[in-house]
Amino acid sequence: MMRVLILSAALGLALASNAAAQAFSEATVAVPVTSLDEAKIWYGKFLGEDAEIIEPVPGVLEVKATPDMWLQLYETEKMPETGAVIRFLVDDMAAAQASYAEKGIDVGEAIEVPGVVIYSDFTDPFGNAMSLYDLP
Repeated sequence: MMRVLILSAALGLALASNAAAQAFSEATVAVPVTSLDEAKIWYGKFLGEDAEIIEPVPGVLEVKATPDMWLQLYETEKMPETGAVIRFLVDDMAAAQASYAEKGIDVGEAIEVPGVVIYSDFTDPFGNAMSLYDLP
């Protein structure tokens, strides 16, 4: 039993130190909705009327859910089989892509929306949708 506790503690420390190696300052979770108007009302109620809401581009609302996390509500006609996308803010898209490439992780092609965002979409080994984004 003691050995299991020691191994569990060691694993926890290893995961914590590994997580600290990539210190993301913010994350955004993209959430598909079939009506932005309805979503704005519902999430406004859910997160509180004083929640910060921005509209960076038509068809997208971003709601600050926590000091370090945004929900990006985007309108779609049909809900996808997998809904949420985990997005991580990086300081430099090219540097982040190079760093992950060195680790053998393909984080997709960088796509730029001029003056708004540079992002890349990819999946984890299990098919979960993920993305990196860089704000100019």
